[in-house]
Amino acid sequence: MTPVDRWRDVVAARIPAEHLDSLAPVRDRSGVRVHATGATTWIRWPAGSADVVRCLLPVPGVTFFTHLRGVWRKLGSTLPTSDVPPEGDGLPVAAVLVPGRFEAAPPREATRPAVLGIVRGGEPRPATALVCPVESLVQWADVATTAELAAVRAARCGDRAVLLGPRLPSLAGAVRFWGTTVLVPVGFRPDPELPPAALREACGAEPDELLLLDEAGAEVVPKGAFEPLTRAGVRLGAAPS
Repeated sequence: MTPVDRWRDVVAARIPAEHLDSLAPVRDRSGVRVHATGATTWIRWPAGSADVVRCLLPVPGVTFFTHLRGVWRKLGSTLPTSDVPPEGDGLPVAAVLVPGRFEAAPPREATRPAVLGIVRGGEPRPATALVCPVESLVQWADVATTAELAAVRAARCGDRAVLLGPRLPSLAGAVRFWGTTVLVPVGFRPDPELPPAALREACGAEPDELLLLDEAGAEVVPKGAFEPLTRAGVRLGAAPS
Protein backbone atom coordinates (compact mmCIF):
# COMPACT_ATOMS: atom_id res chain seq x y z
CA MET A 1 0.00 0.00 0.00
CA THR A 2 1.46 3.36 -1.00
CA PRO A 3 1.42 6.40 1.39
CA VAL A 4 -1.35 7.94 -0.71
CA ASP A 5 -3.50 4.77 -0.85
CA ARG A 6 -3.64 4.38 2.91
CA TRP A 7 -5.60 7.64 3.25
CA ARG A 8 -8.31 6.22 1.01
CA ASP A 9 -9.05 3.62 3.69
CA VAL A 10 -9.38 6.18 6.50
CA VAL A 11 -13.07 6.46 7.42
CA ALA A 12 -13.09 7.87 10.97
CA ALA A 13 -11.26 10.22 13.30
CA ARG A 14 -11.35 11.32 16.91
CA ILE A 15 -10.69 14.99 17.73
CA PRO A 16 -10.99 17.28 20.77
CA ALA A 17 -14.56 18.61 20.90
CA GLU A 18 -13.42 22.24 20.73
CA HIS A 19 -12.08 21.69 17.20
CA LEU A 20 -15.38 20.57 15.69
CA ASP A 21 -15.47 23.80 13.67
CA SER A 22 -12.68 22.38 11.49
CA LEU A 23 -15.49 20.54 9.65
CA ALA A 24 -17.19 23.74 8.51
CA PRO A 25 -16.05 23.32 4.86
CA VAL A 26 -17.88 19.94 4.68
CA ARG A 27 -20.98 20.78 6.72
CA ASP A 28 -23.13 20.14 3.63
CA ARG A 29 -21.94 16.52 3.23
CA SER A 30 -24.70 14.20 4.46
CA GLY A 31 -22.29 11.26 4.58
CA VAL A 32 -20.12 12.93 7.24
CA ARG A 33 -21.53 11.93 10.64
CA VAL A 34 -20.63 13.22 14.09
CA HIS A 35 -20.74 11.45 17.47
CA ALA A 36 -20.19 13.80 20.45
CA THR A 37 -18.74 11.96 23.47
CA GLY A 38 -17.98 14.69 26.00
CA ALA A 39 -14.46 16.09 25.67
CA THR A 40 -13.90 14.30 22.35
CA THR A 41 -15.83 14.00 19.12
CA TRP A 42 -15.87 11.10 16.67
CA ILE A 43 -16.36 11.71 12.95
CA ARG A 44 -17.13 9.06 10.32
CA TRP A 45 -17.31 9.46 6.55
CA PRO A 46 -17.34 7.35 3.35
CA ALA A 47 -13.98 5.93 2.24
CA GLY A 48 -12.06 8.11 -0.22
CA SER A 49 -13.37 11.46 1.10
CA ALA A 50 -10.10 13.38 0.72
CA ASP A 51 -11.79 16.72 1.49
CA VAL A 52 -12.75 15.52 4.99
CA VAL A 53 -9.20 14.31 5.65
CA ARG A 54 -7.80 17.68 4.57
CA CYS A 55 -10.10 19.48 7.04
CA LEU A 56 -8.95 17.28 9.94
CA LEU A 57 -5.21 17.02 9.23
CA PRO A 58 -4.34 20.37 10.93
CA VAL A 59 -6.41 19.61 14.07
CA PRO A 60 -4.23 19.19 17.19
CA GLY A 61 -4.62 15.75 18.75
CA VAL A 62 -6.47 14.16 15.83
CA THR A 63 -6.34 10.35 15.54
CA PHE A 64 -7.36 8.65 12.29
CA PHE A 65 -8.84 5.15 11.97
CA THR A 66 -9.33 2.59 9.18
CA HIS A 67 -12.06 -0.07 8.99
CA LEU A 68 -11.13 -2.96 6.72
CA ARG A 69 -12.77 -6.40 6.66
CA GLY A 70 -14.68 -5.60 9.85
CA VAL A 71 -11.55 -4.64 11.84
CA TRP A 72 -10.82 -1.18 13.24
CA ARG A 73 -7.19 -0.01 13.33
CA LYS A 74 -5.47 3.27 14.13
CA LEU A 75 -3.84 4.74 11.03
CA GLY A 76 -0.27 3.46 10.80
CA SER A 77 -0.87 0.46 13.09
CA THR A 78 -1.25 -3.16 11.98
CA LEU A 79 -2.95 -4.20 15.21
CA PRO A 80 -6.72 -4.09 15.81
CA THR A 81 -7.91 -1.53 18.36
CA SER A 82 -10.73 -1.51 20.87
CA ASP A 83 -10.83 2.28 20.58
CA VAL A 84 -13.67 2.49 18.05
CA PRO A 85 -16.41 4.99 17.12
CA PRO A 86 -19.75 4.77 18.95
CA GLU A 87 -22.55 2.70 17.43
CA GLY A 88 -25.33 4.42 15.52
CA ASP A 89 -25.61 6.86 12.64
CA GLY A 90 -24.61 9.97 14.58
CA LEU A 91 -25.64 13.42 13.42
CA PRO A 92 -24.83 15.40 10.27
CA VAL A 93 -22.28 18.17 10.69
CA ALA A 94 -24.90 20.85 9.98
CA ALA A 95 -26.93 19.66 12.99
CA VAL A 96 -24.08 20.19 15.49
CA LEU A 97 -22.12 23.02 13.91
CA VAL A 98 -24.20 26.18 13.80
CA PRO A 99 -23.22 29.86 13.69
CA GLY A 100 -22.86 31.58 17.06
CA ARG A 101 -25.56 33.94 18.27
CA PHE A 102 -25.14 37.63 17.71
CA GLU A 103 -26.93 40.74 18.88
CA ALA A 104 -27.45 43.85 16.86
CA ALA A 105 -25.51 46.83 18.18
CA PRO A 106 -26.98 50.33 18.19
CA PRO A 107 -25.75 52.55 15.36
CA ARG A 108 -22.70 54.64 16.16
CA GLU A 109 -21.68 57.98 14.90
CA ALA A 110 -20.34 57.61 11.40
CA THR A 111 -16.57 57.67 11.18
CA ARG A 112 -14.24 57.63 8.23
CA PRO A 113 -12.30 54.36 8.41
CA ALA A 114 -8.74 54.07 7.19
CA VAL A 115 -8.26 51.64 4.32
CA LEU A 116 -5.54 49.06 4.94
CA GLY A 117 -3.54 48.05 1.89
CA ILE A 118 -0.03 47.75 0.50
CA VAL A 119 2.09 50.12 -1.57
CA ARG A 120 5.45 49.76 -3.26
CA GLY A 121 8.47 50.70 -1.19
CA GLY A 122 10.07 49.94 2.14
CA GLU A 123 13.46 48.53 3.05
CA PRO A 124 14.80 45.44 1.21
CA ARG A 125 13.88 42.35 3.24
CA PRO A 126 14.55 38.63 2.79
CA ALA A 127 11.65 36.43 1.71
CA THR A 128 10.19 34.23 4.45
CA ALA A 129 7.10 32.93 2.63
CA LEU A 130 5.58 32.55 -0.81
CA VAL A 131 2.15 31.99 -2.30
CA CYS A 132 1.89 29.86 -5.42
CA PRO A 133 -0.63 27.79 -7.41
CA VAL A 134 -1.03 24.27 -6.01
CA GLU A 135 -0.22 22.92 -9.48
CA SER A 136 3.22 24.58 -9.38
CA LEU A 137 3.89 23.11 -5.93
CA VAL A 138 3.00 19.60 -7.15
CA GLN A 139 5.35 19.90 -10.13
CA TRP A 140 8.22 21.06 -7.92
CA ALA A 141 7.59 18.39 -5.26
CA ASP A 142 7.96 15.66 -7.88
CA VAL A 143 11.57 16.67 -8.60
CA ALA A 144 12.70 18.26 -5.30
CA THR A 145 15.11 16.46 -2.99
CA THR A 146 14.02 15.21 0.42
CA ALA A 147 16.12 17.93 2.08
CA GLU A 148 14.48 20.64 -0.03
CA LEU A 149 11.02 19.38 0.91
CA ALA A 150 11.89 19.11 4.61
CA ALA A 151 13.06 22.75 4.66
CA VAL A 152 9.57 24.02 3.81
CA ARG A 153 6.20 23.98 5.59
CA ALA A 154 3.04 24.54 3.61
CA ALA A 155 -0.70 25.07 3.89
CA ARG A 156 -3.34 24.95 1.18
CA CYS A 157 -5.99 27.62 0.64
CA GLY A 158 -8.24 26.66 -2.27
CA ASP A 159 -6.13 26.44 -5.42
CA ARG A 160 -3.22 28.27 -3.75
CA ALA A 161 -0.48 27.07 -1.42
CA VAL A 162 1.33 29.17 1.20
CA LEU A 163 4.92 28.08 1.92
CA LEU A 164 7.11 29.07 4.88
CA GLY A 165 10.85 28.53 5.23
CA PRO A 166 14.32 30.06 4.99
CA ARG A 167 15.06 28.32 1.65
CA LEU A 168 12.05 28.79 -0.58
CA PRO A 169 11.90 27.22 -4.05
CA SER A 170 11.49 29.09 -7.32
CA LEU A 171 8.01 28.23 -8.56
CA ALA A 172 5.99 29.37 -11.54
CA GLY A 173 3.40 31.99 -10.64
CA ALA A 174 4.73 32.42 -7.08
CA VAL A 175 4.72 35.68 -5.09
CA ARG A 176 7.33 36.01 -2.31
CA PHE A 177 6.54 37.63 1.03
CA TRP A 178 8.56 39.05 3.90
CA GLY A 179 7.67 39.23 7.59
CA THR A 180 6.93 36.84 10.45
CA THR A 181 3.48 37.41 11.98
CA VAL A 182 2.42 39.75 9.15
CA LEU A 183 3.33 38.66 5.59
CA VAL A 184 3.70 41.35 2.91
CA PRO A 185 4.86 40.89 -0.72
CA VAL A 186 8.58 41.57 -1.25
CA GLY A 187 9.00 45.11 -2.61
CA PHE A 188 5.87 46.37 -0.83
CA ARG A 189 5.03 47.76 2.61
CA PRO A 190 1.76 48.07 4.54
CA ASP A 191 -0.21 51.29 4.13
CA PRO A 192 -0.64 52.74 6.69
CA GLU A 193 2.74 51.48 7.90
CA LEU A 194 1.78 50.42 11.42
CA PRO A 195 3.55 47.99 13.79
CA PRO A 196 2.69 44.31 13.14
CA ALA A 197 0.70 44.08 16.39
CA ALA A 198 -1.50 47.01 15.34
CA LEU A 199 -2.04 45.54 11.86
CA ARG A 200 -3.01 42.19 13.33
CA GLU A 201 -5.43 43.76 15.80
CA ALA A 202 -7.03 45.84 13.05
CA CYS A 203 -7.65 42.70 10.99
CA GLY A 204 -8.79 40.57 13.93
CA ALA A 205 -5.94 38.06 13.62
CA GLU A 206 -5.73 35.63 16.55
CA PRO A 207 -2.39 34.68 18.20
CA ASP A 208 -2.42 31.32 16.38
CA GLU A 209 -2.95 32.91 12.95
CA LEU A 210 -0.70 34.57 10.37
CA LEU A 211 -1.91 37.75 8.68
CA LEU A 212 -1.28 37.87 4.93
CA LEU A 213 -1.56 41.21 3.11
CA ASP A 214 -1.54 41.53 -0.67
CA GLU A 215 -3.14 43.61 -3.39
CA ALA A 216 -6.39 41.64 -3.01
CA GLY A 217 -6.75 42.54 0.68
CA ALA A 218 -6.05 40.79 3.98
CA GLU A 219 -6.59 37.20 5.05
CA VAL A 220 -5.58 35.08 8.01
CA VAL A 221 -4.02 31.61 7.84
CA PRO A 222 -4.02 29.31 10.91
CA LYS A 223 -0.48 28.42 11.96
CA GLY A 224 -1.70 24.91 12.68
CA ALA A 225 -2.49 24.43 8.99
CA PHE A 226 1.21 24.44 8.10
CA GLU A 227 2.91 21.06 7.87
CA PRO A 228 6.31 19.82 6.64
CA LEU A 229 6.18 18.89 2.97
CA THR A 230 6.29 15.32 1.70
CA ARG A 231 5.60 14.12 -1.81
CA ALA A 232 2.71 11.99 -0.58
CA GLY A 233 1.28 14.92 1.38
CA VAL A 234 1.47 17.24 -1.63
CA ARG A 235 -0.25 14.71 -3.87
CA LEU A 236 -2.96 14.08 -1.29
CA GLY A 237 -3.54 17.83 -0.84
CA ALA A 238 -3.80 18.32 -4.59
CA ALA A 239 -6.12 15.35 -5.16
CA PRO A 240 -9.66 16.29 -6.29
CA SER A 241 -12.44 15.83 -3.74
